Amino acid sequence: MSLFKREEGFFVGAILANVVTTEFAILVVCFFCLLILGLDYSVVLVVLFILALVFPVAFYHHSWSLWLGFDYIVESLPKYTPASRWESGKEH
Repeated sequence: MSLFKREEGFFVGAILANVVTTEFAILVVCFFCLLILGLDYSVVLVVLFILALVFPVAFYHHSWSLWLGFDYIVESLPKYTPASRWESGKEH
């Protein structure tokens, strides 16, 4: 059994992952529309605006999963042992 208790602000990293991925997706779509498709800049702005609204919502749960996976790789989960919970009659 594992304990999973994180302090306040732990999931700011998940929000950061979502923002950075959204910005990268917008950049890739912008270059693709302008350089490959040759669309007009005003059309590209409309496409990018729609992407900027839809992509973060669609990627929300994935960014949390990536952040939890990254944290697990870096720190792993602390192991719960019933004997270590009680020491000298006091609960930790």
